[in-house]
This record gives sequence, structure tokens and C-alpha cells, in this order.
Amino acid sequence: MSPPRSGRAALAGLRVLDLGHQYAAANACAILADLGAEVVSVEHPEGNAIRTMLPKKDGQSMWWKVSQRNKTQVTLNLSSPRGRELLLRIAPEFDLLVENFRPGTLEKWGIGPADLERAGASLTMVRVSGYGQTGPYRDRPGFGTIGEAMSGFAHMNGYPDGPPTFPSTTLADGVASIWAVVGALAGRLARLRDGPSCGVEVVDVALFEGLFRIVPTQIPTFQQTGVVQKRPGNYLGDHGVLRNVYGSRDGRWIAVSAVGPVAIRRVMVAARADAQVAEIDAGVMDARETAAVEAFLGRCNEHLLAWSAAADYAALSADLTAAGAVFSPIYSAADIVDDPHYRARDDLVTVQDPELGPLTMQGIVPKFPQRDHRVTHAGGERGRDNARFWGERGLSPQAIVQLRRDGVL
Repeated sequence: MSPPRSGRAALAGLRVLDLGHQYAAANACAILADLGAEVVSVEHPEGNAIRTMLPKKDGQSMWWKVSQRNKTQVTLNLSSPRGRELLLRIAPEFDLLVENFRPGTLEKWGIGPADLERAGASLTMVRVSGYGQTGPYRDRPGFGTIGEAMSGFAHMNGYPDGPPTFPSTTLADGVASIWAVVGALAGRLARLRDGPSCGVEVVDVALFEGLFRIVPTQIPTFQQTGVVQKRPGNYLGDHGVLRNVYGSRDGRWIAVSAVGPVAIRRVMVAARADAQVAEIDAGVMDARETAAVEAFLGRCNEHLLAWSAAADYAALSADLTAAGAVFSPIYSAADIVDDPHYRARDDLVTVQDPELGPLTMQGIVPKFPQRDHRVTHAGGERGRDNARFWGERGLSPQAIVQLRRDGVL
């Protein structure tokens, strides 16, 4: 691991109030914390739904450990009158507030944007929900799977003769968390640019919209041609690119990706596909007819399927490397933790966890080579920082004990 840098963390001094009880909002705040923001995570006294997610070890959820890292952890019952009072008391201390309740919930509890403004808060409020704060579906509950379904993403995934296929992890939530970070920082930058202002600026993030935004072609293709893109499996010839997963003779899987004639030519040179190389040199990839390009890529794919099945992975890798082709073996978690490139880039970090001992998780993204960003701890027990945090805000130890008995903390 490279030594820590001495430069101040990129988001040092930024104060974030994390009201997220689902992964998208919680992960957005974890990203902000990774980059140096001071994040206070507010959990219901009875616990957070993320704690129930599997896998677990010794009762500890891996989701919780990662999504709550680097945060101050306190408890507060936001729906109680006393909890509302305490939330409104501390809100003016923060630059950002991130929440993921169903639209209207915080307003019902008296801690919506207008309530925060009346309490003196001047912050950017990032609101993550299934369908957004407006529109006919705003009141519907939603999780990441629904975002994957509604965005068109699931429709485009899987094999042509099979059902729509969802990702094996919470992709819509993860993508939404990144958009939430973009919105949070854009809102903050706008306030710095426009000068001091009082009030709450809302950033509206819908789970379905995050994935919808990053799929580039489905809507313009439909609007221009009337074609609904089909499920291609791993092969993307109908996108005009050469991409698939190929199996080696010794049971390894290798992903090949090539965009444009130069990259495709390299793959076919590696596979000793003289006929296809000649077609590329003759300009087949510049053909105006879509069918001609798709047919050519189909011939490339058939050649690669036979080529890969006839050789061991080491030979395939050597040929692709020599040709300068873009490829990778399919990594498992075991491959990742054993990979020198992951280690060299500090993409695996280990912290000492009170419940689990040494705990390894993903490192910080993106990298700031001149700044000191680090993971100091994973998510911990409920209310771990209650005594310090609430004590610094005027609550006596006796008051904290009583509020805990009352279900407020």
C-alpha cells in the first residue's frame, strides 16, 4: 500500500447529515465520507434495514460495514416530537442533508424543506426515492430492483431466448448513489458561486432515472427507427462492437471487447482470423448497411468461439496481449483479492473492526494522489457515537439515558 498523502482531503470541512435508511442514500454519504466530508449518520433507535441484509458473519451485515464506513453514528427517532426538535436543532450545522424516505414523509413529520428553513438551515437537501418527488408515481414505494425494471435496463439484459435479467447486486441503488453525490456537490458548488443564501435547495434523485440516464441508445433508437432493442446476452454485435465472453479449453472465461475497426482488427489478429482481418482492411466496418456490419461481427464471433475453445487460457492471453487487444479474465472475489493491480492502486483496504477483527473492503474511488483520503473504520453498533455527539450539543449523560428509555435515541 502506498503511504498516505499529506494534502487535505478534498471534501474536508463539508458537513453532511445522513438520514438514509436504504443503500442508495447511505452509499452516497459513504462516498462523501471517503473523500473527507464529516458525515453524521442518523439511525432509528430500533435499527436500520441495511443491517438485516445478507451476507452476514456473527450477525454483522457486510452491507452495513461498507455503507456506514467513516461516519459518525448516532440514533434518533425522527417521527417523534422530541426527535423532530433535536433534528431541527442540529440541521443548521450542516451543508448537505441526504434522505431516502418516500416523498412526503419528512413533511408529515415536520422536518421537510420548509421546516428546515424555518429552523435556520441553509443547505442542499438530496432526496433519493424510487420514482422522484414529482409525477404520478411519486407516492409509490420503490427499491433498486424496481428502478432496474422501469429504466429499461432489465429488458435489455439476459439472453434473447430468456427472461429479462436483473444484476446480481443492487446496481440501480449504486448508480443512484453516484448521481446523488453529483447532485450534492453541484448544489454545494452553486451555493458557493452564487454567494451566501438562506434556505434549502432540493436535489431530486429517482432510482429509475439513474440507470435510465446511462443507457445511451434505447430511446433515440426507438424514436428514430421504431426498434425496441432486444436482449443480446454477452454478445453485442447489434451495437456495432465486438464483445462477448469466451470459454477456454481449460475452463477459464475471458471477456473480449473491441470498439472500432482498429480494436477489432487486433482481436482478430490474435485469433489468426486472416479472412476477417482482410475484411476489416477492405473497410467492412464503414459499410452504410447495418446488416453488413452485423453479419461481419457475427463471423468474427463464430471464429472467436472456436478459437478460444481450442486453447488454454495462458495461450489465449499471450496471443491477445501480443496483439494489443482489450481483454480480461472474468474475476471472482478470490481473483480480486489476489490481484497485484488491485493492491497497487489501494483498491483493497483493511480496517480493524471491533466485531469482526481485520475487515477488508473496497478502497476509495476516485483517487486523489496528492490528498490524504483513507478508510478509518467500518459501520458499527447502533448509537456508537451518541454520548459524544449529543453531549457536544448540550445533552447531559442523564438526558441521553432518558431519551434512550423514551425511544427517542
